[in-house]
Parts: sequence; structure tokens; C-alpha cells
Amino acid sequence: MRRYIPSSNRHCDIAKQKKQLRTKKRIELENLPESYIAASNAEIEAKMLKIPEYIAAKRVFAYCSVGREVATQGIIAHALSVGKQVALPVCGDGFHMSFREVFGLNGLKPGKFNIPEPECGTPGLIPEQGDIMIIPALCCDEQGSRLGHGAGYYDRYLSETECFTVCLCRKLLLEKCLPTEPSDIKVRMVLTE
Repeated sequence: MRRYIPSSNRHCDIAKQKKQLRTKKRIELENLPESYIAASNAEIEAKMLKIPEYIAAKRVFAYCSVGREVATQGIIAHALSVGKQVALPVCGDGFHMSFREVFGLNGLKPGKFNIPEPECGTPGLIPEQGDIMIIPALCCDEQGSRLGHGAGYYDRYLSETECFTVCLCRKLLLEKCLPTEPSDIKVRMVLTE
């Protein structure tokens, strides 16, 4: 006979599963060969530039990749070169995130967590229907769930946006099914090489 587990215990179990999976995925990511990182970056970028939602979008909300995250610098440069508006996230206090417009990759400054972000004073942008948002993750599953770094910035932000969302994920890090909570927001598309 199955025992009922109160929701607070289930939340703790899922949080524990996520923490363990983050540790596992960080180790897996670190152990991927540099040749695979470079090849998957190139393939994911090429696919990203061909999806209809990206082609149609006049505004691209992206992230500036760091370390072994799927590289976004080429996507950002392409979007700017074809006249799209581009915005990058700024992480503030209280797990608040906003997006500011960028006009190039020069001039970004290290922000919270040492992630490059736009300077203060650049125009803020809010995603709308017809825009596209490119979202980072440690890994994703086939249903559009993502495992981020654990702070919850994107889940909070995505709960209030209607733009098309795509998460970039290396195929070798893709999971069949991730542990999720009601506050986890799925993306519309998971893009791998």
C-alpha cells in the first residue's frame, strides 16, 4: 500500500532530487570533450538561426553564455547584424530579473554570478508575443522542463511572459524526464544539436 506524502515532504524530495541532479550534470558537463563542446555549439547555433520563430522575431531576449554553457555570442551577433533588437538579463536583488537592450557584445559588465550583463542606463525591454527568448539550463527533458542553476530567476520571469521560449541544451545532457514542481515553467522548445 502506498503511503500519502504531504506536499511539503514532496517538495523537499523534489528539491533534493534537483540538487543531486545539478551536481551530476555539472560533473558530466565538465567531463565533455572540448571537441564535442565546440561541435555542439556550432550545430545548435546553426539550428537556432533557422527556426521560424527566430526568423520572424523582431526582438530576441537571450543570455550571454559563460563557461561551458551553450554558446550564444554568435546568435546575439547574428540577431544584431540582421536588425533585430537584442536584450540580455540583469539579475537583481530578491530574485528579480529584468532585460536591457544591448547594441553589441562590447561594453557588457560582470553582473551577479559574474554573468555579463548590459550597463545601467540602457533601455529596458519586456518580452511580448512574437518575441523569442533563449534560455539557459544545465539540462532539459523531452517535455520542455529545464533544470537551471537553482536560483529560480527564469521560472519567476517566465510565469509572466507570453513570448516563444527556447532552451539550448547539449544532446548528451538531455534527460527523459526531470523532477519538477508546480513553480517550474516549461519552455516551448528544447533545441539540441
